[in-house]
Amino acid sequence: MINNLMTLPSNMGLASAADLAPKTIAESLLDDRSRLENRLKVQLSKPIEEVDNQEIRRLIASLLADFANNDSQLSDNTLKALFVNWAIFEQWCYERGFISLPASSQHFIQFVSDKKSQVKMNTLSQYRWAVNKIHLAAGLPSPSHTQKAIDVVTGIRNNKALSSELVTQAQPFREVHCDAIYDAWQHENNPLICRNLAILVVAYETMLRESELARIEISHLTYHADGRATLLVPFTKSRKSGEPDVVMLSRQCVEIITKYLRLEVNNSVYLFKKMRRNGKPTSQSCAISRYTIDRVFKQAYDYLYVNRPELVSGISSWSGHSARVGACQDLLSAGYSTLEVQQAGRWSSGQMVFQYGRNILAKESAMAKARWNR
Repeated sequence: MINNLMTLPSNMGLASAADLAPKTIAESLLDDRSRLENRLKVQLSKPIEEVDNQEIRRLIASLLADFANNDSQLSDNTLKALFVNWAIFEQWCYERGFISLPASSQHFIQFVSDKKSQVKMNTLSQYRWAVNKIHLAAGLPSPSHTQKAIDVVTGIRNNKALSSELVTQAQPFREVHCDAIYDAWQHENNPLICRNLAILVVAYETMLRESELARIEISHLTYHADGRATLLVPFTKSRKSGEPDVVMLSRQCVEIITKYLRLEVNNSVYLFKKMRRNGKPTSQSCAISRYTIDRVFKQAYDYLYVNRPELVSGISSWSGHSARVGACQDLLSAGYSTLEVQQAGRWSSGQMVFQYGRNILAKESAMAKARWNR
């Protein structure tokens, strides 16, 4: 991963064990990363003519290596997004002869100013996050955190809002869509179609993200005498403490899963198996990818677009996040409170509930109710 961030001369290696040996009693109380960060701060605080540039580059490389190899707080997908967004800033700097690491605040401001007309605010925020994260990972001050940089980004956001740029979200996959796909596919015996139906229904009922759906293991299911089942969710984006969530699955969902698992599938521990396009099992025992889940939702959309076009009128397509959005909207429409929906979706705050359900919540506002018959 380090090669994605910076390229070092062949004679410039990472810090060795001897280099990291404590030089003072205070340093002996610190871990290796903290010692590297402190030594980098010392170098950066020196007058320019006294700075050891080779030492700075070596310390930065070691800190980045530590981040790339040991940062367990970020998922694989988040790391990929980090490096993709950082690469865009790095390429921009390279084309202009600027240093990307460490980058100056002035160059970062120039970068966002150049990009503001090319991308939406969400993308610009991703760039800013990546630049900030990589600098902090390297033990460097973030060029995006100066007051001038903050003011510029805030101004861009305000201008985009004034020009009516809206925050986009996944198209909703709602219960009416789920029921229509169930009616169409419930009698299919092709393992691939049965798996895809199971993915769609489980995604809707659990409101899990794509990566969380892919990680479901068969052992996470507990079946009950009344025909329902509970699903243990040991890890989610907003809950990483090891304390699992538990989600109830309907009888219909259990029937779909049971039928699917009775067909010819591989012996992977994961609930949703890898398959060939013809429905035959593969020998691969790893989890399916989030892109596979995205394809399942797109196939469901394509089916309804041809066979039930009235159900997808005004909807462009679906992705793996669509069931999360649609279920949120259905729960709000059914009269559940924002707090209840937040808990069902395992959001750490109500912000996403308001974002996904803004049109529905508008109908429930005090003024809308007061003026309902006008």
